[in-house]
Amino acid sequence: MSFKTTTVALLLGSSVFLTACSGDGAAKEKDETNQSMDENQMDTSTDMNEENSSEDKPGEDMNADNGSKEDAGDSSGISDSNTDSDNEDIQKREYDSPEEAAAQIEGYEKVDQTNIDLGHGIKGLQEGAAGHEYLYWNEGRWLIKVDFPTDPQYKIEGYDGAEDMAKKVVDYLEKNYLPAPEDKGVITINGFKEHPETVVKWQKGKTVYTITSKEKEPFDALETAVESS
Repeated sequence: MSFKTTTVALLLGSSVFLTACSGDGAAKEKDETNQSMDENQMDTSTDMNEENSSEDKPGEDMNADNGSKEDAGDSSGISDSNTDSDNEDIQKREYDSPEEAAAQIEGYEKVDQTNIDLGHGIKGLQEGAAGHEYLYWNEGRWLIKVDFPTDPQYKIEGYDGAEDMAKKVVDYLEKNYLPAPEDKGVITINGFKEHPETVVKWQKGKTVYTITSKEKEPFDALETAVESS
């Protein structure tokens, strides 16, 4: 009986030992399988991230390109904003010397002989020729010339003639100051209603400034000149 009991005990112990070993082996294999699957998943995730990263790079390059284009546009805007800051009604032209610039102011003269009082201590010379009525006077370094038709049907409306307009211009310039030319400046006012025109032209240094208006009133051009001073 003791021998049989011992034999049964040995068999039961071997069975338990084999079962435990089998369980450990299966668990070990399961762990190794899970580890392998985890590593495969990590590799796959890494590959996908690298692909996504590489796909994002072209987008970043495109954004960089767009940024550079926007910068170029801003530079152009800045350049346009500096050009648009100048008064577009005033034309400017540079010359090699102040003397050459002054030579571009044609028709200037000093009115020494006068025959009409325009007010505010200003005297002018009035004369006529071939259907034109001319009136000239100086204010500082400026010569102002008014050219009106002698025939009333050709005059611009609102003025009786050259004297009437000249006095209104003198009144305006008594309160509003033109820029001071370095050497000389000329204002010509045409009072013909079919082609009215006012041209203001003066020199400062190497630059000649010109304002041209086709309005029947000369005061738009005069105001532009006044505001530039």
